[in-house]
Amino acid sequence: MLRDLEAIQKHCELEYTPVFKRVLNGGDINEVFLIESNHSLWVVKKNNKDRFPGMLEKESNALKTYLEKTSAFYPKPIHNFSEGEYQYLLLDYVEQGENTASGQRRLGVELGKQHLVPSENFGWSEDNYIGSLSQRNEYKDNWAEFYASQRILPQTKLAFDGNIVDRSFVQKIDHYCSHLENIFPIEKPSLLHGDLWGGNYFITKNEEPFFYDPAVYFGHREMDIAMTFLFGGFSEEFYRSYDETFQLEKGWKERVPHGQLYPNLVHLNLFGPAYLGAITKVLDKF
Repeated sequence: MLRDLEAIQKHCELEYTPVFKRVLNGGDINEVFLIESNHSLWVVKKNNKDRFPGMLEKESNALKTYLEKTSAFYPKPIHNFSEGEYQYLLLDYVEQGENTASGQRRLGVELGKQHLVPSENFGWSEDNYIGSLSQRNEYKDNWAEFYASQRILPQTKLAFDGNIVDRSFVQKIDHYCSHLENIFPIEKPSLLHGDLWGGNYFITKNEEPFFYDPAVYFGHREMDIAMTFLFGGFSEEFYRSYDETFQLEKGWKERVPHGQLYPNLVHLNLFGPAYLGAITKVLDKF
């Protein structure tokens, strides 16, 4: 830990070595801890730079975009750097509060406003990560092509190469992708969080929604909505206020399993065959 603190002091050009406060929850990828320096609290994320090349720099770039283009609440990146075998990202610290109905309503409003941020194409300016896996973001003109070529097919190849699925599964995926243009309504690309499950936001002491750990890209907004249903954590107030801010297209609830296909494929590659049932349930309809 002392080496981490000394590295932070050096790269952030601090007069004094920062003080370690406590370990924070960081999942399986990052070490996350809280420090104090110059009378301010900062969150530090740290991981292996060779295992996850550019991950924290890409996250910093994404957070700067959210802060520039939206009114949504994301952590402000303070500094990112590499030292030895590790990469670091320093973020401002925001205190968590209770998950109130008022906070849920604000959550829906802010996500709806974020989704109204426009783009001419689906994709992002650089590839990034979804969890610990690489996420391709080559720009495409339409959602069906993007969802197939940049999301579903790369994850399917990864599962096949890892002997998690067989060739008949790949054929089902190919058949499914041929129908994608008839599944999702045509909409302009939206600025997405990209990994919006219940563990990637909280409500602050001021009853404001606070988003973090994004997997940013411009995509179909029903992807973020579908993700909110995977593990719960979002109330009716959230969906109601979202719809009042940016009305969802008719039939959106029936399309939720299609939006969940990508994260379920990601989970298949990360955690194994337990996710196959939810995936094949979607594929077998075609």
